[in-house]
Amino acid sequence: MNAPATTGGSIRLEGVARRFRILKDRNPTLKETLLRGRRSRYTEFWALRDVDLSIAPGESVGLVGRNGSGKSTLLKLIAGIIEPTRGRVVTTGTIASMLELGAGFHPDFSGRENLFLNAAILGFSEQEVRERYDQIVAFAELEDFIESPVRTYSSGMQLRLAFAVATHVRAEVMLLDEVFAVGDEAFQRKCMGRMSDFRRAGGTLVFVSHDPSAVERICDRAVLMESGRVLEDGDPQDILASYHRLLSRETRRAQVVDAESPEAEAEAEAPPATDPAKRWGDGAVEITAVRLLDAAGAPAGSFRSGDPMAIDLAFTMHRPVDFPNFGIAIHSVEGVHCYGTNMARELWASGEGPATGSARFHIPSLHLHEGRFTVTVAATSADERDVYDWLDRWVDFDVFAEARGIGLVDLSGTWEVRPAATA
Repeated sequence: MNAPATTGGSIRLEGVARRFRILKDRNPTLKETLLRGRRSRYTEFWALRDVDLSIAPGESVGLVGRNGSGKSTLLKLIAGIIEPTRGRVVTTGTIASMLELGAGFHPDFSGRENLFLNAAILGFSEQEVRERYDQIVAFAELEDFIESPVRTYSSGMQLRLAFAVATHVRAEVMLLDEVFAVGDEAFQRKCMGRMSDFRRAGGTLVFVSHDPSAVERICDRAVLMESGRVLEDGDPQDILASYHRLLSRETRRAQVVDAESPEAEAEAEAPPATDPAKRWGDGAVEITAVRLLDAAGAPAGSFRSGDPMAIDLAFTMHRPVDFPNFGIAIHSVEGVHCYGTNMARELWASGEGPATGSARFHIPSLHLHEGRFTVTVAATSADERDVYDWLDRWVDFDVFAEARGIGLVDLSGTWEVRPAATA
């Protein structure tokens, strides 16, 4: 497959702000306006405020933040769909964008007609699209439906067509907004691979997603936005940790507002016992210690491939909850997610547990290959919606390989050579 880009474009925002007007009543008729002099009432909403951001050619930047923080507005400004109220946006290179599912599609046109129409909206010639037509249709997996009207497409089919067009035209900058919100797992993997190809070819990528693993895998830089401003800009792991702490504080604040007891109010005023850079949660359950244990049950910081290992979590409950759903995740130091699980996924029967105790995850044989790894531990509700305590990449350990292969996983396989069967 041909590379979609050879040289990435650059993006620079200087003091950018964007204001919208929100009407507070229905639009007046012409008669009302002329006879009564009635004016529509509205409020001003600043979606972006004083944003300074610079993205160099070839960078891959993830925008994270809560709904309404200004991420999508920022992408539309970069794409040139809307103009800033003040400040300026400077871009170089051709921009391809996928900011809204089905944007630019006419429901009564066929998939083929919309393919050419969408590519033209992105600024590409008919000849350029014809050269890549077969690749686009094959990637979208719509060979049997390309002549059908788009109104007959499912949301997943529309996503596939829109993503295929946006990523197969030759562009230097790609803007993507929640491309994984629709579509099955198989197509999401194809999207991830296509975005990786674009990066390797030197393209500049700006990507909005609520999926932390996607941001970590695709982006070498992340930007946290809140209330139209840039809060933090840096390494994806650090920015995602800040994002989760922000969400945790909001959840805790909402819980306190809903609670009316004096105990809840006192608890709300009490500062948290600890607030390290990579920890968040509402504090209902506190993980007080994390230990990695070897085969003898002794604390250890290094293991051999194939050795048993245990992850031991000491905990204390500060508020009554159902027995907490403890979980673990292992990442390589490069950020690759190697494994993750929790009690709910292991079909652990929930029930009332001790106020203070420990939970231990046993690994009979550690099938990681040589390298350095980190362990994340957490205590959540059974449905994982409420985070009681999350310790992100809290402890490290080393693995030394016994086998001679390479890679993250030690399969410890054996070779066999046999002669071909004779008739």
